[in-house]
Amino acid sequence: MTALDLAADPVELTAALVDVASVSGNEGQLADLVEQALQALPGLEVDRDGDTVVARTQLGRGRRVLLAGHLDTVPTADNVPSRREGELLYGCGTSDMKSGDAVLLHLAATLTAPAYDLTFVLYDNEEVEASRNGLKRLVDSRRGWLDADLAILMEPTDGRVEAGCQGTLRVEVVIPGRRAHSARSWLGENAIHA
Repeated sequence: MTALDLAADPVELTAALVDVASVSGNEGQLADLVEQALQALPGLEVDRDGDTVVARTQLGRGRRVLLAGHLDTVPTADNVPSRREGELLYGCGTSDMKSGDAVLLHLAATLTAPAYDLTFVLYDNEEVEASRNGLKRLVDSRRGWLDADLAILMEPTDGRVEAGCQGTLRVEVVIPGRRAHSARSWLGENAIHA
């Protein structure tokens, strides 16, 4: 692929993004194309950290909105390049999350006078362990790139806005007790019961 046309129809742009395989850890080619396309747009400051690309307007607006999406996909399974069946588009990452990336990139190219300053973040390694996540890396090392009044992750949610619908929490709970043999349980203190 030679270049991405960010002003193209978002469905066509989605297909173009899907056609560049970007399995977690191998997003480099797609990140290169995204970076080049964003750099060609007027009015954007473009930065890169690894295979994460960030573009920002500097219009002096009073507020900033951040739109983010990840470039990586799960491993392909004979589903690259994309294919169409009627009005449906199929391919690795079509819904998670290259369609969201296409909308984000299309907005970067076509919103010429936004009411707010905008930040566009396309990051690597979302589909794998958190220690490799490009967004986490930015939070840890380039926090200023992410400053915003509102952030929207373009992850698919059936076309609705959701406020943090999923996630995991790992908690270690320590409850004091005193162990005892089950034949003489009265000699111990059951931490669960306490």
